[in-house]
Amino acid sequence: MENLFLVCLIPPISIVEDIDEIRNYISNKFNVYESLKRPAHITLYPPVKLSSMETEKRFFKALEDASHNTPFTQVLRNFNSFPEHTFYLDAEQNEGIMNLEKQISTTLKPLKLIEKKEKFNPHLTLAFRDIKPVFKSIIEAFKDKKFKREFPVNSFFVYKHQDKRWQPFREFSFKNPDTKPKVLSLFD
Repeated sequence: MENLFLVCLIPPISIVEDIDEIRNYISNKFNVYESLKRPAHITLYPPVKLSSMETEKRFFKALEDASHNTPFTQVLRNFNSFPEHTFYLDAEQNEGIMNLEKQISTTLKPLKLIEKKEKFNPHLTLAFRDIKPVFKSIIEAFKDKKFKREFPVNSFFVYKHQDKRWQPFREFSFKNPDTKPKVLSLFD
């Protein structure tokens, strides 16, 4: 048994439809299709392979602990890129998303699922992997275009890779941070 999971934010369907229109435009105009294999999302924790039921239980328990969070508003604004390999919508850094990502990473750290986690740079990928030959053309096509959408965030999602696609698997609705169980210590 081996399952691949992704922890992410998913915008509401109305925004996903706008994003998919952009992704389809890029795919059709520039013949790049890799990003269409994934849902429109903001990665909070990179994809991880879990190979035992025990690890899966610990993974989901840690995410349950990380769901004690305060709702926030997420803004997607304009286009940006990681040179030569990824074109994306900027997900504005705000206290809410930065705290959520940190909380998820902190609760999952003891499981040692990934060697070294990269610095969190929230974004929503529009095209990647197969864009290198047309990267500069995509940048040029979008250099003067503007985009802005915002949405309330009161949960995060886990997607599971099955049947060669990412499928929604579980949603973690935020719980009041004040109800989070305190860690007991002999020295408190």
